[in-house]
Amino acid sequence: MTHYTRTLVEFIRSTSYEQLPPPVIDKVKRLILDTLGNAVAGFSTTAGKLALKTKQQLGGTPDCTVLVTGFRTAPTQAAFCNATLASALEADDTCLQLGHHGQCSFMPALAIAEQTGRSGRDFLAAAALAYELGARIASATRHVAVGADGQLRFNPSGGGVNWVVFPAVIGAGKLLNLDQQQMASALGIAGFSSTIPTGGRWNDPPRSHLKYNPYAFMAESGTLAALLAANGFTGDPDIFDGDISAVKANWWQMAGCIDLAPAAAVGELGSRWITLDASLKPYPSCRFTHGPLGLFERLMAEHRIKAADIERVDIYSNQMMFSYHMDSPVVGSESDCQFSMPHLIAMAALGVPAGPRWVSPEFWNTPEVEALKAKVHCHRDEAIDRKVVEQLLAGRWEKTHSRVVLKAAGRSFEAAADYAPGDPFQADLAFTDAQLFAKFRNSTCLGLPASQIERCIETVMMLDREPDVRGLLQLLH
Repeated sequence: MTHYTRTLVEFIRSTSYEQLPPPVIDKVKRLILDTLGNAVAGFSTTAGKLALKTKQQLGGTPDCTVLVTGFRTAPTQAAFCNATLASALEADDTCLQLGHHGQCSFMPALAIAEQTGRSGRDFLAAAALAYELGARIASATRHVAVGADGQLRFNPSGGGVNWVVFPAVIGAGKLLNLDQQQMASALGIAGFSSTIPTGGRWNDPPRSHLKYNPYAFMAESGTLAALLAANGFTGDPDIFDGDISAVKANWWQMAGCIDLAPAAAVGELGSRWITLDASLKPYPSCRFTHGPLGLFERLMAEHRIKAADIERVDIYSNQMMFSYHMDSPVVGSESDCQFSMPHLIAMAALGVPAGPRWVSPEFWNTPEVEALKAKVHCHRDEAIDRKVVEQLLAGRWEKTHSRVVLKAAGRSFEAAADYAPGDPFQADLAFTDAQLFAKFRNSTCLGLPASQIERCIETVMMLDREPDVRGLLQLLH
């Protein structure tokens, strides 16, 4: 009989801040800073404002802070609001193309840390465990498999990111000091309340305010699961164990995975940290657009090309770009901007600073933008597709191959890359502290005073010295 749930619970319970490797602590600080910056920037979006308006109407015990507004409410409500803000701009971290889970790893933990007056070290430990184990649970999923006939099978639901409920409950549960039985119950409650796979549905413009995965709902649900367990409410105690063949499906099977590798969730636990493989985003857009965007900007800079010189841009990428209709120039919402390759190329060509303005209505369908969008052509590259499938079958999607051909002023320029800007696997693409701080400043300049912005950076980078996380939250509104 397998004991994946027990192994994960024991690791959560036994791992303290002092046991975290220094590189992991440093990486988590940077992920937290990036997530907080994205949340402040997310307040500029319609989705962010509407979510906060609704939650303010509901009220709640004034224990936890909603960023930017300073509105105080219950921890579940604050987790929902802050996760909404953090994911609204599509500028959030990515870990091995598994999805984005900084918002669900950090916002529930931050709410509980504030409610209970925990230290920066306590928050960092919970955040690190939430992020790492969330990625590990995700790494056990398989949405591509080889059938008995030797043919590839793809998940008909398109996969999903419904596993993000687990980092939410882990971070909150760690800070609530749940014992072993309570933590197992909390995971079980969270697993039963995770959403269905929605990745195959939300993929065509005009796109709604609800993302391809309801991150905020999972942040709220995970927080509630931890609070319920703390009060003695019981849940399925071995959510990651069992098999559908024995009429007791494990969570991965219930979640719609066509294949799974549960050992990946616990292999080398504590000695190998997937967190170190997390990428940061320089652009407020889907991660699959970052490779082409980085190559385009590089060609523009190297050859001193101006927007007026551009004659044609050809983008070569994998099937995901077309599954989510990222080749479409149609822009009728902020989310459409984040997933439209032609629109994003236009923003980069015009030199608009990457950030909230890239999704602003001021650039929706204007003549200058439309003229540039018409010059962008996206192509599915079968060789790139094969490389993606190879990685999916191996259970580690690290490389995002892409190629760009730019024709300008009567000349043709071409570039290709295996990685995207912000990836940690290639030294010249990894985010430096200077780049991270610059992104944070650009993301927060419309929502926070300049003096608070600098203090936020300093506080997060020295978070292990903070006696109470409430000091950080006071700087975020």
